[in-house]
Amino acid sequence: MFKIPSAFSKQDLLKGFEVLNQLWDRKLIPEDLERHYFLYWFVVYKGNIIQTAEALQIHRNTIQWHFLKFGFANKTVLLRHSWQKMTDKNKKMSFESNFLKFYNKFAGGIKFNRDENKFLVALWRTRFSFKTLGAHYLLWGLRTGKPKDWVREKLNYSNRHCLRRLTSMLDTKTRDGFWLAPLRPSIQEIYSVRYRNILSKSKK
Repeated sequence: MFKIPSAFSKQDLLKGFEVLNQLWDRKLIPEDLERHYFLYWFVVYKGNIIQTAEALQIHRNTIQWHFLKFGFANKTVLLRHSWQKMTDKNKKMSFESNFLKFYNKFAGGIKFNRDENKFLVALWRTRFSFKTLGAHYLLWGLRTGKPKDWVREKLNYSNRHCLRRLTSMLDTKTRDGFWLAPLRPSIQEIYSVRYRNILSKSKK
């Protein structure tokens, strides 16, 4: 069950949304941010998978699956030492600068510039859910006039799953609805006129 996180910077959240829009505009998809997200939380919790899982409200096996996908199986000690060595060597550098160096070392091909990295780090720091990136991508697709079929294909969503994610944006008690509330998704943009008419008739 989704638990509302403690206080966070709304400004960081909104700036993060702006950066996400820019990344989607340059043809990245949520999956391309996966490594950056999980490496960030890995270093924040000093490689402790259990603490990371508790903080992100996900199962530790989920994190281990992501690391396996990245090719990091049995490399957590290497990652931990690499981060420690980097921060010890560059003590006067900001966290963001050190993390960008660390990330680039294990990036796997997806690069970010300094500003993108800075504002992504700030977004992750709010404890923004990685899964909600997909919902944000859907909303971006709607607002930039992308065909729904095109967006579904990019995300590898079925029609039913796509509709479920879109619907969740309208309920602030859900994970997607809570995080995307500042963007004010509306029923008019989420549902087609035909579907809104069906809903209206069903309520009579």
